[in-house]
Amino acid sequence: MNLVTTKAARVLAGLLMSVHFGAALAATYTVAPGQSIQQAVDMAAAGDTVRVLAGTYAQKVLISGKSGNANAFITLKGDAGAVISGSGLSPTGRQGLITIKNSNYVRVDGFEVAGLTSSGSNTPVGILIEGNGSHLQIVNNKIHDIRNTSTCKDPCAVGAHGLAVFGTNATGVTDLLVQGNEVYKNVLQASEALVINGNVDRFEVLNNNVHDNNNIGFDFIGYEGECQNCGENDRVRNGMVRNNIAQNNSSSTNPWYGGEGSAGGFYVDGGRNIIFDRNISTGNDIGFEFASEHSGKATEDILMTNNFVYNNREAGLSLGGYSSGAGQARRIQVNNNSFYKNQGWGTEVVFQYKVIDSRFANNIFYGEGTIAENYGVEGSGHSGNVWGVNLWWGAASSSTSLPGTRVVADPRYVAPQSGNLNLQATSPAINVGAVGPALTTWSSPLWTAYFPSGSIPVNGTLDINGQARTEGIIDLGADEYGTAR
Repeated sequence: MNLVTTKAARVLAGLLMSVHFGAALAATYTVAPGQSIQQAVDMAAAGDTVRVLAGTYAQKVLISGKSGNANAFITLKGDAGAVISGSGLSPTGRQGLITIKNSNYVRVDGFEVAGLTSSGSNTPVGILIEGNGSHLQIVNNKIHDIRNTSTCKDPCAVGAHGLAVFGTNATGVTDLLVQGNEVYKNVLQASEALVINGNVDRFEVLNNNVHDNNNIGFDFIGYEGECQNCGENDRVRNGMVRNNIAQNNSSSTNPWYGGEGSAGGFYVDGGRNIIFDRNISTGNDIGFEFASEHSGKATEDILMTNNFVYNNREAGLSLGGYSSGAGQARRIQVNNNSFYKNQGWGTEVVFQYKVIDSRFANNIFYGEGTIAENYGVEGSGHSGNVWGVNLWWGAASSSTSLPGTRVVADPRYVAPQSGNLNLQATSPAINVGAVGPALTTWSSPLWTAYFPSGSIPVNGTLDINGQARTEGIIDLGADEYGTAR
């Protein structure tokens, strides 16, 4: 029968089910207010869609042990105005309003998820992936007001997450897509707004907006024991983090931190082989942080390129362990990023402890203080780091202590106070950079898909505006000044 012209509809268990016949049988279960989303999910099989109509649903939804396939995802789809609410509900342990466990080829799309609250050791989550799974997609959702209202201080174990992925067994989570979500106004205490943790391999985090949360925005974690007996696989790895915004995420009013502002917009603690490309980080405590909280472990093989980092409260970029007993930041490449006035207890770029074999080139560091204050070394154990050409500017320009080849000049950003760090035509950052050698040792099907040649350009292929990264000689900073603006 013809898929376009032939369909049947019938009522099943109180739900409207439209059955479409074609090359494969697929059903759409339509859920209206007052009906059970869970009932429809339990009936759904490969290729089926659970369509949730506009309205508020005070329900928790569990997708467990369900599998679609590459040509037939199981889709949980919210119409505009479909709200899954935690009103009157409480989490049991770590639990989401939508939870996916041990499932494959599942897509959650288009919901507003809000209002799940705990006041103690139970951890509320807006959307949670846990256990193992492959080809899971969380797209186009708004997640907010997920809260843990406990006022206890570190080291008590209380938290909440907006969107969380935990690979907790040896199979792990692979081929994950998190795209187009907005995660905001969550009360997180010791936890993070959008987190990927444990045994997770091959992930894409694209075009998300994480803002106004009271702890870390985006976090990519390893070595916390989420996947017990997994060894080196208890860490996130092989991920593309592109075109995201982290804004106004701060722990300064978080009781768990006692008023300390230490929340990163983007944070890697133990992850490996992750690219941060064309993101914006502003108004957070720390713009980007690459560290390791675990002794003897490392955040390593990170490429940060073509990002805007401006007006963060305490530091633009912080690297290394927070103490001599913590871990390392190793083989971090920081290329073609634009920084502007990120200074508090830190500075534009600050080394904590054990930053090793890392490279810094083609960046613009425009600080609030003197140019000497744009770069801070607060700890020891650093070795093998290489500085190329970078531009430095600030309130005063006298310094002989900055590393690498220095361009000391006002970069002439277009409108930095409002976050426009593009270059004016007269900028001294134009045509003075150098392209670094490509990475050829990262091995994963994800990198083959993005870079079929097997060679990863360390300066990126496009600038933050989506134009060619190089027009003639490469420019400094995230913007390549040129005709395609």
